[in-house]
Amino acid sequence: MSGTLTRKVCPRALAGRLFFLCAVTYIVALFGRLSYSAVMAELITAEGLSKSQAGLIGTALCGVYGVFQIFSGMIGDRVSPKKLVFTGVMGSAILNLLMGISGSYYSMLALWALNGVFQSFVWSPVARIFAEMMPPERRKKSCSDAAITYPLATVLVYLLASVMLMTFGWRSVFLISSVMMIVTSLYWMYRMTMMERQTEENGEIETVELNEQEQKNGDSLLHLMILSGVIFAVVGALSHGMLRDGIQAWVPSLMTENFHFGTSLSVALAIILPLINISGVFLTKAIAKNHIHNEFNGSEGFFLITIFSLIVLYFVCGSNAILSLLMMTIASTCMVGSNIMLINLIPIHFGVIGRSSSITGVLNCSAYLGSALSSYGIGAVAEHFGWRGAVLMWLVFSVFALLLALCGSKRWGRYRHNI
Repeated sequence: MSGTLTRKVCPRALAGRLFFLCAVTYIVALFGRLSYSAVMAELITAEGLSKSQAGLIGTALCGVYGVFQIFSGMIGDRVSPKKLVFTGVMGSAILNLLMGISGSYYSMLALWALNGVFQSFVWSPVARIFAEMMPPERRKKSCSDAAITYPLATVLVYLLASVMLMTFGWRSVFLISSVMMIVTSLYWMYRMTMMERQTEENGEIETVELNEQEQKNGDSLLHLMILSGVIFAVVGALSHGMLRDGIQAWVPSLMTENFHFGTSLSVALAIILPLINISGVFLTKAIAKNHIHNEFNGSEGFFLITIFSLIVLYFVCGSNAILSLLMMTIASTCMVGSNIMLINLIPIHFGVIGRSSSITGVLNCSAYLGSALSSYGIGAVAEHFGWRGAVLMWLVFSVFALLLALCGSKRWGRYRHNI
């Protein structure tokens, strides 16, 4: 491989519109993933599902999504991001429609597992667009700003659910999400076709200087992860997936069972977490801009704060509703910061060698295997050992992630370069 690389990037005048298109499309796609979590407490209460049964449906999506992230990430480095995102959003829309009219537990389990396949086609291609198509000065900002999409989508989905559960029932959440995704997928194809054409005709030429290790990079993804130290980020991504999605999914059930809140009120209270998570995105960006020059070091700080908040939560989750909600909010907000470090920023360092989608896929796979473990595992642990047992499970994984981040920071510091 030569020491330089040239490619066309999006004209600067279109960069803001390209980011907005990707962000909005991803937010709407998340409706198709978060819709179930938002109504899970209602399914437990109204449909008579046990916590482990309800959690297994969420696990089906997260587990399949996580596994297919590896494949979609590799495909995403070779296939048009425009086509992959369209396929993912439209396929998820159809499956949400079927969930809304489904009549049995096992059909919902199968449909939601299949939804994980289509959902896996969305984020990795978007990450590739940011890493390869976005102008250099907008690249890191776009990847950081994209972290706001998940908590913002969560707020919107849970707001929708809290209203619809009181009026039309849980099925309506799936049906509305489906309609939104169908419209958005069609608009995505239209606008991205125009963006690609304008980039080809008016795009600016970027020349990238490859560092020594990038020039030596082989074809093996595993070798690349070991060489760069990204292999140590895998457990960190798994742990933040457990906490980010697990806390969000189980807050309504915890608040309903321990403090006797109604499901609609518990779902509405769960909106507090992603609202504060949004502020965490901007706080993380501000800290990272001047004080974090190694993404592993940044994740270490977030896991330290998370460990402290989970220790407090362990002692108060059965006695103090306000403090419990506060500690869960702090932990989930720190996981937003960890997500920015591990999932959003690390992969863009690999854009110059065309592996950003693959690295994103591997890390996202780990994060959603963590989500799957949390979705089913936390429900099962809570049933047998109570909510303190569930909190202890989160705490153990957070400590493990911190230790591995400490192991990987030095190697990553040698591999990464300023972007």
